[in-house]
Amino acid sequence: MAEQNKTNKLILTGLMIAITAVATMVIAIPIPFTSGYIHLGDSMVFLSVFILGWRYGAIAAGVGSALADLFLGYVHWLPWTLCIKAIMAILMGIIIEKCTGSRRNTIIASLVTAILWLVFHFSVKRIIEYESANNPAALLSEEVPDLSALGSFINSVQSQLMIVALAIPAFLIIISIIIRKIEHFVIPISEILGMTLAGLWMVFAYYIAAGLIYGNFAVSAFSIPMNMLQFIMGFLVASLITAALSKTPLIKRFKIRK
Repeated sequence: MAEQNKTNKLILTGLMIAITAVATMVIAIPIPFTSGYIHLGDSMVFLSVFILGWRYGAIAAGVGSALADLFLGYVHWLPWTLCIKAIMAILMGIIIEKCTGSRRNTIIASLVTAILWLVFHFSVKRIIEYESANNPAALLSEEVPDLSALGSFINSVQSQLMIVALAIPAFLIIISIIIRKIEHFVIPISEILGMTLAGLWMVFAYYIAAGLIYGNFAVSAFSIPMNMLQFIMGFLVASLITAALSKTPLIKRFKIRK
């Protein structure tokens, strides 16, 4: 029996690797400045954790996402993606485990997530201001061809960062309410927190990775709003799929949410 369960888990892991790769590749929108792209793969990262738990889910998330980078020609991102997506799944699963049924852990996780995001946001804002004042030529690109356009572009990016920082909690709450009304499916706070922390880790990690690859942490900040959009879409799609599957016998296959 134990051997059969292990075999089933390996089969499901392989299936989620393939699904994650396909979901990442099917809609790949290039991001200016960093030679990266946004996609729907995060939804399958979240779903992998629900179905497999964080241990096997990390394998599916990391390997599946890395394969998409390989097939799409973003080989320079492959090792970063492998680690970032695997850790993303681990964080999500552990937060769900620790916060389920524990109000104290839920409050602590909520405060830590909010503080980390605010510190990250204001740090990035200061980096952009410093680079635009001391090394503006490094920020020029096809999108910003000369210094005269740089000021308005920087202001636009900073406004986007502020809007994103304030709007994400509202978006997640709205999505949860809509799914509850339409699908009669309640998303527990622990799962919202788990996906949120995982999404914020993804944004932070890709910001650092892009800064190291291209040698400029101000330029890598320009991809943050798009990566946050990717996270929100991943949250929405994963929640809708989970809500739909909750009405079928397949929900019994889920490691989380049985």
